Amino acid sequence: MTRPIYLFSKTRNTEVIHVPILLTEFLQPVIDYTHYDAIVLTSKQAAIALEQINHDWIQLPVLTIADFTAKQARDFGAQVLEHGGGYGDTLAEIIINGYSTWRWLYPRPEVVASDFAKRVTDAGVCMKGVVVYKTTCNADVATLALEHDAILIFTSPFTIKCFLQQHRFSASHTIIAIGATTASALPDTVEALMPKTPSVQGCVDLAKTL
Repeated sequence: MTRPIYLFSKTRNTEVIHVPILLTEFLQPVIDYTHYDAIVLTSKQAAIALEQINHDWIQLPVLTIADFTAKQARDFGAQVLEHGGGYGDTLAEIIINGYSTWRWLYPRPEVVASDFAKRVTDAGVCMKGVVVYKTTCNADVATLALEHDAILIFTSPFTIKCFLQQHRFSASHTIIAIGATTASALPDTVEALMPKTPSVQGCVDLAKTL
């Protein structure tokens, strides 16, 4: 029998059961794009947030954390310089090694999981973070009944935080974390599998092999 697969993520995937455990509130800060040479995007939500403020952001080239974020940026009409490997550390390496003289805008969530921006600024690169959205837990998910042999996919540390506010892990559950940063948010007694490619699809593909 096929095991049920639950995806705790903002991003949907039609192959599994999507659980909208996060709610996003987009903000409206004033941004003067003439102060920057490029934008670094660490999520699709950051691109959506900029687009909701105004369309001016596409005048600047963007560096994205992964290919799926790059696709969102291109869909809005932005020019993508390149994309990282799904981790903040890869963004820091790209910026420090290839674009250290540029002035960077970092549209970010209220709470960040990676310290890549500090690494960049500590290296002497000009980068300014602007909070453009914030994420909260969806209380409606508290009524979700998880099957005992379920596979649970988590795509950020905040998805785990929200899950633990409303549910408990069972020894019969198999946990998949999108990457090491997400896995580090799990309780010490809970082990996680991780996909070779840090993406939602990579997690789903891994889950389907179990």
